[in-house]
Amino acid sequence: MSELSKLRTEVKIALVAGGVLLGLVAGWFLVVAPKRHDASALKQQIADTRDQISVAQGVKTPTAPPPIRVADLFKLSRAMPNTADIPGVILQLSSVAAETGVQFESITPHDPVSYGAYQQVAVDLSFEGRFYDLSDFLYRLRNLVGVHHGVLNATGRLFTVDSITFNQGTENFPQVKATLTVSAYVFGDGTAPPVPNGLTPTGTAPASPAIGDTQPVPAAPAGATAVGA
Repeated sequence: MSELSKLRTEVKIALVAGGVLLGLVAGWFLVVAPKRHDASALKQQIADTRDQISVAQGVKTPTAPPPIRVADLFKLSRAMPNTADIPGVILQLSSVAAETGVQFESITPHDPVSYGAYQQVAVDLSFEGRFYDLSDFLYRLRNLVGVHHGVLNATGRLFTVDSITFNQGTENFPQVKATLTVSAYVFGDGTAPPVPNGLTPTGTAPASPAIGDTQPVPAAPAGATAVGA
């Protein structure tokens, strides 16, 4: 009798354990699994929404152009003025040459050549002297204009060295003869911008006569001429 009771108790415990396990499995499939699926779907929706916001911001938010400072325009006009100014080109070449002890035998500028948005002014130079002086001249000439960390720095006109040839000088090296061509540049077609109607070349309006100062101009005598004509 006791063994039968013991058997019934074990059966009851097994049934209760099986019921608990079945309840846990049913709870997993009915409650936990759907919630995890919903959470995953929600994360995907959040990611999609963020992508849409990023795309919308990229389309609707224009990139502001970098500000143009007056100092930058001044440096640009110094490096590439809007006129050829051949005497100024020769003067600058002579000034850099004087700083380095270079004396050119000849300086021959050419007419400006247009390349659309800019013009190129070639200058032929003939030199005989120390090689190291010429190297110093070329170094200083090319460093009149430079860009450092995106900032334009111009202490003179923009020059490029187009060609250079060396020959033996009257004495041995470092004395050399050299023929080189350098070029300066002009912004635009080399003509000055037009003056607006009603303004003087300095950009100011012409002075009008004061009230009461106007007088009739008498006719000039027959045969009279203007002074300086």
